[in-house]
Amino acid sequence: MKSLKSLFISAYFVVLLVTLTAAGWLLAQQDRSGLALLAASAPMIGFFGWLFFKQPARTPEQIPLLQWTVFGGLLAACGMLWVGNTQPWVPLLAFLCQMGMLQYFGWYSHYQNRRSTVQVGKPMPKLAFTDEAGKPVTLAAFKGQPLVLLFYRGNWCPLCMAQVKEMAGQYRNLQARGVRVALVSPQSQRHTRELAQRFDVPFEFLVDTDLKAARALGIVDQGGTPLGLEALGYGSDTVMPTVMVIDSKGRLVYQHLTDNYRIRPEPSLFVQVLEEKGLLRPASD
Repeated sequence: MKSLKSLFISAYFVVLLVTLTAAGWLLAQQDRSGLALLAASAPMIGFFGWLFFKQPARTPEQIPLLQWTVFGGLLAACGMLWVGNTQPWVPLLAFLCQMGMLQYFGWYSHYQNRRSTVQVGKPMPKLAFTDEAGKPVTLAAFKGQPLVLLFYRGNWCPLCMAQVKEMAGQYRNLQARGVRVALVSPQSQRHTRELAQRFDVPFEFLVDTDLKAARALGIVDQGGTPLGLEALGYGSDTVMPTVMVIDSKGRLVYQHLTDNYRIRPEPSLFVQVLEEKGLLRPASD
């Protein structure tokens, strides 16, 4: 079912844009059924615009006001058809918007049965990456210091970029207390270099070529990249957002496996875990 997600989100965007265009056309003709289509499409277009331009690091799991507004648009369109004030395609478009929204919040956003192959307290497996310059880097190279290992989907994901930005805002505190941070994605070296230049912090920006490390950890999201992004150089498969905290001996001490790509942990959680595990150097005065 996961491969359907890349098709779904692209098709849903098209439905929303077609519906919004139809709403504008109807309103230009002073047809009030355009208001129903506006209510059915504009809230989700606004939501996606907020994700891409505001780039929040996380969202609520459900957004009742938005969801009820879309449903209200469908009810209004059906009511207008019932009294003969509109054409059948108007409630059809509103219905597609409603079903798309339900699928987005109820299915698309979620990961089913997430499990990592590594147990907390056990050594991490041997993992190999490349850095943004293409040089090989192994996980073993990080031994001797605690490590926050963050897997993100790619530069195309606004929530991932917001999460990276939050981590970058913590770099002075983490660096001063002896913690290293590695950011990993399956995207190309070119995209990874762009990200490293954008934030300019002393993190390790790594590439998981062919998702080898992600497969070893059981965090691959097959077909998770929206359809069409392949044209920009992204692979069709990606990772499920994952954060692992590893001690100086290479053992996993904590992992966050979100079951909803819109819900990400705050950096303060990792700092708290590091403190509880005694992995932080004392804060300097």
